[in-house]
Amino acid sequence: MMTQNLLRQEVADLIPEIVALRHELHEHPEICFEEHWTSDRIAQFLEENDIRYTRGHAGGTGIVAEIKGQKPSDRRTVVLRADMDALEIQEETGLPYASKTPGRMHACGHDGHVACLCGAAKTLIQNRHRIRGAVRLIFQPAEEQAGGGRRIVEEGILDDVSAAFALHACPALPAGAAVAGDGPVMAGADFFHIDIIGHGGHAADPANAVDPVLVSAHIITALQSIISRELNPWDPAVITIGRVKSGTAANIIPALARMEGGFRTLSMHVRHHIIEAIPRLASQIAAGFRAEAQFALHGDGYPPLCNDPGMAFFARGVIADHFGPQALEALQHPFMASEDFAFYLQKVPGAYIFLGNTDKNNTAQIPLHHPRFDFNDAAIPMAVELLAALAIRFFENAAAD
Repeated sequence: MMTQNLLRQEVADLIPEIVALRHELHEHPEICFEEHWTSDRIAQFLEENDIRYTRGHAGGTGIVAEIKGQKPSDRRTVVLRADMDALEIQEETGLPYASKTPGRMHACGHDGHVACLCGAAKTLIQNRHRIRGAVRLIFQPAEEQAGGGRRIVEEGILDDVSAAFALHACPALPAGAAVAGDGPVMAGADFFHIDIIGHGGHAADPANAVDPVLVSAHIITALQSIISRELNPWDPAVITIGRVKSGTAANIIPALARMEGGFRTLSMHVRHHIIEAIPRLASQIAAGFRAEAQFALHGDGYPPLCNDPGMAFFARGVIADHFGPQALEALQHPFMASEDFAFYLQKVPGAYIFLGNTDKNNTAQIPLHHPRFDFNDAAIPMAVELLAALAIRFFENAAAD
């Protein structure tokens, strides 16, 4: 208990610095693979705290730092990861530290993730005598749809890693609470487009045209039947068409319409079924309207994020020991959002932890990816202490075994 209290005091002492860093990061949001200012600021922090690092990872802006124990007796390495990128959203928070870049904002809390990992890095440097192996800190770009996590794995950065942990802000939970579930805790994601090829003409003469917009409308409706009529109700999945692009004027029937969307699944067999079902439905519906539908996936998508049960159990133990059993929340159901930390967990055992991010009295929760979302500074002390404790306890438990 004494060492836990000491760790908490060390974290408390640096919170003003980490909050200020978080606000600074929030002011300078950068989207995937463009996180140059963010990368420079992280490098500055690491240099100020005498933490060794390398740059140029995962598309160029990623940073990998490493803290080794003073007398390492364990060859194992633990990864702590934070994502760096922002979103293409116009901020509407009105905060004094709001985004200075039009059309860009940290609407998913990655500013908080980076700041908290920096705080954990400084805490771990102060506790090097308790690290028996190495702690690898990964500041990863391009989590939002661009698969920066896949690139981290492809570069071999996890090849010698024994365990990996990450946190994510969760507005559905109050600050001071955390969730570390077993197995699938977030869905895999795939993105696609469907081109509807019709025959253009005058809006007043639809009989001499084939309207791809009408075809798109029927396909959009029919795609939902895959979820409601082709899948087992115990196999959650989501299909969403997020954008339809077609036409140039209200009095012209266009020749082409493009539908862009994605689907989320928790298992590979459901994923494979949907990949078969979407083009089947789209092509046959289009044919019924004398049109043609061409389906294409965008890349390889994200796999479901699956926590290792042993590592999730370990994480829950650290949470309960440091913050009390009341801090542990049960995972009611997996989140259908996706995360590229899933690639890490395909490579090494680990756990992804949802961190409470809403004030206890806040009944109007602002969701992630919303123009008024802001990472809750009240969650920073718990996040910093938890990240540092996960690494320290991993080696202490191994020594006890």
